[in-house]
Amino acid sequence: MVDIHCHLLYGVDDGAATIEESVAMLERAREQGITAIILTPHYRHGMFPYPKKEIEEHYVALQPYAQKLEIALALGTEYHVDSEVVEAMDGHRCRTMAGSRYVLSEYSHDTEYSYIYKMTREMIAHGYMPVLAHVERYACMTEDIDLAGEIQNLGAWIQLNADAVLGLEGRGPKKYCRQMLEEGYVDVIASDSHGIKERACHMSGCREYIAKKFDPQLADRLMDENPSTILGGAGI
Repeated sequence: MVDIHCHLLYGVDDGAATIEESVAMLERAREQGITAIILTPHYRHGMFPYPKKEIEEHYVALQPYAQKLEIALALGTEYHVDSEVVEAMDGHRCRTMAGSRYVLSEYSHDTEYSYIYKMTREMIAHGYMPVLAHVERYACMTEDIDLAGEIQNLGAWIQLNADAVLGLEGRGPKKYCRQMLEEGYVDVIASDSHGIKERACHMSGCREYIAKKFDPQLADRLMDENPSTILGGAGI
């Protein structure tokens, strides 16, 4: 599997605090069957500054551990979308996903759909491919499941968290995720893992669940094939 949304990089946001925790998360990922990870530190104005120098230094320091475990690492950003997102990507203030044109795009729980739609269109118009992070958290999206289809029709991708699919975030998100999968409104599933104990990686359990409840080929597409497309920078 390929995990395209992960806060494993230590000391740069609310994910892993130390290199030891990062290594433990890498080991956990390998046990889950993950062979490639896009590290996506948060950027959110006034909350997560995205310290680019530290991110790159910690990324280099972590590489030998990942190579020993035969896990390929790449860098990205989980960008809490604001009016400067295109400028931030064009100016390399924050990273796209693995150097591709894909951008992991996050919104607040109460963000209005009109804003999500507007910013998705704007990013696409400038040549970027938004991947909407954990849409099960956005009230506007959960109130009307077909809005995900509208976003897909613009050319963006929809990402769910493995924990939400499994029901670890509650019955409501699990029901929504099941309906999304049934309607074909999901493009990729990722861990969004933040630690080894709290918000740990459950990708293998999610893959087993989807293969059993839906289709093994669907599990492969959402957790291997599509995320590999992002990792390879293709598909736009």
